[in-house]
Amino acid sequence: MGDVIDLQAERENRTPHVSGKAHCVRCQHKWVAVAPVGTTWLECPNCQSMMGTYSYRLEIPGPHFTCSCGNDLFHIHADGAYCPNCGHWKSDLKL
Repeated sequence: MGDVIDLQAERENRTPHVSGKAHCVRCQHKWVAVAPVGTTWLECPNCQSMMGTYSYRLEIPGPHFTCSCGNDLFHIHADGAYCPNCGHWKSDLKL
């Protein structure tokens, strides 16, 4: 009789993955991450929070905003944009 194959693990191994430099917006730890295409948040290997993101992502040319805490990733809300790292609202954004 043959070995039992975990079909879920095999499916995950065969899906497209992305690798690249990553950093944690919570603890600022840096590492090289590998994750399936479409993954939006990465688990930080240092603090185990789900606050990791790829350091270099597709960006449209032009000026970009950075929060006073150093984070350049913002969440868009009906009332404006805020930093998911420190919660600071960016009221001066011109969209």
